[in-house]
Amino acid sequence: MNFLIKAEEILGRNLKPEEGITISLIKEKEKQLEIKIPQVLIEFYATIGNNLLFIDGFQHFAKIDDLFVTDGKLVFLQENQSVVYWAVDLEDSQTIFQTTDQNFNAKAEWFKEKFSLRDFLEHLLYFQCIMADESYHRKANSGFTHFASLEIDEYHKNVISQKFISSLDQHSKIITKHNGLVIFWKPDAITMYFTNNKGEICDLIMTCVKSESLLDILIDTYGFNEL
Repeated sequence: MNFLIKAEEILGRNLKPEEGITISLIKEKEKQLEIKIPQVLIEFYATIGNNLLFIDGFQHFAKIDDLFVTDGKLVFLQENQSVVYWAVDLEDSQTIFQTTDQNFNAKAEWFKEKFSLRDFLEHLLYFQCIMADESYHRKANSGFTHFASLEIDEYHKNVISQKFISSLDQHSKIITKHNGLVIFWKPDAITMYFTNNKGEICDLIMTCVKSESLLDILIDTYGFNEL
């Protein structure tokens, strides 16, 4: 599924042309860097490169002008605290790496991600929605206006909460269940949590929803707290 379909599915609306970056600008950057930007990344930027919810909602994608090459990799993303950076291998355009080394003038130590570039970017669309604050959603007209979380202690002691989370796959689409990250989506809600190496939920369960009535159910029935 391409990024246009994914983004419009999440937002519940059609994207506008100005939410993407023009191919001509992307090609100018290729010429400046003397590289071929991976096609998947071109598609991503051309579709939603100006949509701040997806580009800057939590993790920070580089603006086209700020893309740079080091160690044969194109650095395109930094973590929200500017500790971790992600890059795509220019020889293998599906392979991405992360590093915590910030001195890119020296030889950085890179660690290969288990996701392909496309899967990584698609999962980030949902992750950004969960983690972004309301102002990003409002600017993007995403429809997600309510946010809530379930503390791990409450989850462990509340059988009703456990049944609700275990049944998510019956009425939501599983976006990812890999490498400790689990995300579920349906048109009016996105839910995310992390698991340990035993597959057990090990941290806060987070969700964003589009209706106040659904938020009330999460709070009153399943023990969530509004954020």
